[in-house]
Amino acid sequence: MAVSTSLTPETVQAFAPDPASFKAGQKLAVPGKWPTLARDGDVLWGEAQGSGAHPYLVAADLRTPEFASKCSCPSRKFPCKHALGLLLLHAAGAGSWQSAAVPEELNKWLEGRTQRAQAAPKASEAVDPAAQAKRQEKREKKMDAGLGELERWLGDLVHEGLLAARTRAYADWDRQAARMVDAQLPGAARRIRELPQHLHEESGEALLRALGELYLLAQGWRQRESLSGAERADLLTALGVGFDRLALAPAEPADWWVAGAVTEDEGRLTLRRTWLLGEGGQSALLLDFAPQGQALPVPLPPLTRLRGAVAYAPSAFPQRAVLGEVAGEAVAAPLPPQGRRLAEVPALFAQALALNPWLERVGVLVGPVYFGRNPAQLCDLAGHALRLDGRVTPDELWRWQAQCATESAYVFGEWNGVAFLPLAVTPQAEAQP
Repeated sequence: MAVSTSLTPETVQAFAPDPASFKAGQKLAVPGKWPTLARDGDVLWGEAQGSGAHPYLVAADLRTPEFASKCSCPSRKFPCKHALGLLLLHAAGAGSWQSAAVPEELNKWLEGRTQRAQAAPKASEAVDPAAQAKRQEKREKKMDAGLGELERWLGDLVHEGLLAARTRAYADWDRQAARMVDAQLPGAARRIRELPQHLHEESGEALLRALGELYLLAQGWRQRESLSGAERADLLTALGVGFDRLALAPAEPADWWVAGAVTEDEGRLTLRRTWLLGEGGQSALLLDFAPQGQALPVPLPPLTRLRGAVAYAPSAFPQRAVLGEVAGEAVAAPLPPQGRRLAEVPALFAQALALNPWLERVGVLVGPVYFGRNPAQLCDLAGHALRLDGRVTPDELWRWQAQCATESAYVFGEWNGVAFLPLAVTPQAEAQP
């Protein structure tokens, strides 16, 4: 399905590499700043007037879910503010758009994208089992060596004392993370890169917990043959080994709410987590990745409802999933009135951790709740509260409080055992089953 069929200001915002770029794109979404606005099928292009004498030539390829853009400006961000402005103008139906073929410079870029897509290997191509087994054996040897080194490094850290860890240069942590990348252990590498954020926490509990999880990864790998299939799948996921999507059991179509999404940078990758909520209250986590400088696939519009086949990846606590064929278009839909009580959320996370000790978060719908300030938290009438994640800005908190006015709300978000990150809010009076 072409991206242009579902292009909205919200999907454009999801394409933005950071909030500053989106704001800059909004400022450029003014028809008067575009001498030319044109469309060639599902390719948008135009000329954006900058500070120089000649306008920038901008294009957005919306022919496939793998969105891409090109601009003659010197920005290293992708998409740049000019591409975001072009998309916002089209999503809003603003400006005078003409039907015109793309200029030759852009046409070469489009032809190159088409050729690369045609040259990409097809999922249906036959796989040589012997070659695949050889590659797997080679990777496991690298992982063995990498996790052995990780155990020794963790032992040295503990021997020196956690207080001494605070004096280490950031380059030391980056060096160890790079070794894990070399050992084809991106999951371990990411966890090591995150360790410095815990160094100056006064109690040291967060650092000790993070180091313990890393040690458990190494021990789990040593004892992988004694684990069940689901437990081994969770271990491999935590280490950063992908699963075979084609091997997942077919799922029956069902109705799902798109409950929210969050995009984060993970080293050289951009990651988007999209959460679906089922009619029975179950959540499904969809992950999208893209190398830095490249766009993620077109996002699902938040607070919509769709009918699709969701297949869960193997896990002792099924949450990661793959969305298959979607029937029809997603339609706007508020969150349903079926939230958990705040008192249940820590217990839910504890039960999930008992099954998958490397789980980092769960997606959960809570309500009815209201937002409190000083400290920022979710509260309910029973007197329970959950601390809000530090990424929640004062402006977001004010907006949610204004959205709910004097009534309670249903809120979907992520709970990591310490703080809650809201992703979608629906006032209680608007919630629909």
